[in-house]
Amino acid sequence: MEEAPARLRPRVVRQLRIAAEKLPPTWGERLQPAYRLLRTFELRKARRQFESSEGLPAFLPEEELETLACNYLPPPDYGYDPTAVGSRGNKRAAQILALPGMSESKSFLELGCWDGMVCAALQQTGKVTTGVDARSTGFDQRARDAGVHLGCMDAEALEFPPDNFDVAFSYNAFEHFRHPDRVLTEMLRVVKPGGLIWLEFGPLYLSPYGEHVYRNIPVPYCSLLWPEDVLNNYTSRHGLPAIDYSHVNRWRLEQFRALLRSVPMEPIRYYEGLNLDHLNLISRYSSCFKAKTEHFEDLLVQTIRALFRIAS
Repeated sequence: MEEAPARLRPRVVRQLRIAAEKLPPTWGERLQPAYRLLRTFELRKARRQFESSEGLPAFLPEEELETLACNYLPPPDYGYDPTAVGSRGNKRAAQILALPGMSESKSFLELGCWDGMVCAALQQTGKVTTGVDARSTGFDQRARDAGVHLGCMDAEALEFPPDNFDVAFSYNAFEHFRHPDRVLTEMLRVVKPGGLIWLEFGPLYLSPYGEHVYRNIPVPYCSLLWPEDVLNNYTSRHGLPAIDYSHVNRWRLEQFRALLRSVPMEPIRYYEGLNLDHLNLISRYSSCFKAKTEHFEDLLVQTIRALFRIAS
């Protein structure tokens, strides 16, 4: 069998990662070692370049953004149409119910619920669900019709008594909460002793799409490669929406690791998902990355998925 051209290998490996993300989580987790193995050479090269860099220059010239932007397409659309949010809600509810201890649990709280369709899917299985979000504009009428209790609420100051829920969970919100430590403290307060907390979130700030602006600027790591004024100039020139830099909290991997180690919870499952599709950028522009972090793993870990049991 002829060897695939070198230029095709990164594309094939990227498709492997995207396919793994669409599989049930445990299947995707099993494929990660193979994904990492296929990137071994590029990973070693990027690490070597990163560790030997002195961190200067810290940013690329503005004209380089125009050049690189032509070479990238945004990641697959997340999907906010009614069909997509309903399907995502069903998928996540099935994921939650397959976790240890979830099928026996009765009352569920979701933080950062947005449309509330995960709660709706859980409600339809006989669970009692509550979803809260900082804004009510995303609430889906189908969730209300299913019997979900939806409320506009600050996740740092939940309006519930202590020991009120069997389970608290959150999807793709902990990278947005301004003070994730305070939110987790509130989750611990409102969940009953022996109850469960499920967290899944990302992309983390220093990972390829951590600024959450890939619809406007498709270049991975854009906020690490150019300062804010250059990115703002780009969106202005191209008639794109201005970037809301308060949209993410900019917590780094080690901050989240330290937080999750510091609270009285028993870890049941813990997984860090990698995105190694853009190691070439780290190798090529290593000084820009070294100027932002001393930890190479900050640039690789894209998501965190974790299940904890509250101490009794």
